[in-house]
Amino acid sequence: MIYSLKEVSKKYSTRNGSVHSLDGVTFDVQQGERVALIGPSGAGKTTLFRLLNATLRPTDGEIRFDGKDVGLMPARALRAMRRRIGTIYQQHHLVPSLTALENTLCGKLGQWSLLQTLRNIIKPAPAEAEQAMAALESVGLADKRRARADELSGGQQQRLAIARALMQNPDVILADEPFASLDPALTESIASLLFGLIDGGKRTMVVTLHDVEMAMWYFPRIVALREGRIVFDRPSTQINRDELDALYAGNLNSTHERDEMRSSFKSERNCAR
Repeated sequence: MIYSLKEVSKKYSTRNGSVHSLDGVTFDVQQGERVALIGPSGAGKTTLFRLLNATLRPTDGEIRFDGKDVGLMPARALRAMRRRIGTIYQQHHLVPSLTALENTLCGKLGQWSLLQTLRNIIKPAPAEAEQAMAALESVGLADKRRARADELSGGQQQRLAIARALMQNPDVILADEPFASLDPALTESIASLLFGLIDGGKRTMVVTLHDVEMAMWYFPRIVALREGRIVFDRPSTQINRDELDALYAGNLNSTHERDEMRSSFKSERNCAR
């Protein structure tokens, strides 16, 4: 088991009192699973995502990563945990002035000292350069290795962000709305690329998605959140349209997703899987 969450809550203090972003969330993720987190805006998906990559700590409850309590980890163990997690954000966080190769090398920053970072960015060691080129090759950007990040298209930047995550050789891939800014054709391409990188079940993938159809089609397991709580957690083949309608009911920001889901949700897709 790679993740185990028990009664996890996260609350923030406001002028009007405490607000729960997450409230009593409990679930496990097995090694090699592919899980989609869905739910309306403000459901707590991003907060949960940040707890999973240890950039946030829970207010209450327990999170275990590979059997170890994240809340009790010393700083060195926490850094080691983060090195095992490749995070792909909706905003790519690339360095615009660096080349594709240099941005890919930045995936090793968590493993390098300051001196190693300066040396490898300016003149990477042959082994590091070879690994970075292999990552770029796997996402189809080997021919763009000398292009600056700000010279690449949106889809190429997304692929570059994936290459940077791969440079870590992570056990877990966390992706926050990885398809949100892509057109449909490019979405299919990036999705196929991401799932190809899971490496036959050796890597775990947890993704936040606003596109319900994509979650249902590509992910065997769905965890649905609303108002900081888990509404349902089950195989996508066992979820029906009425449950999805209820999940998004009354959320104006999710009207588009709900309408798309109503028009395109087809039971035969589940049967085909």
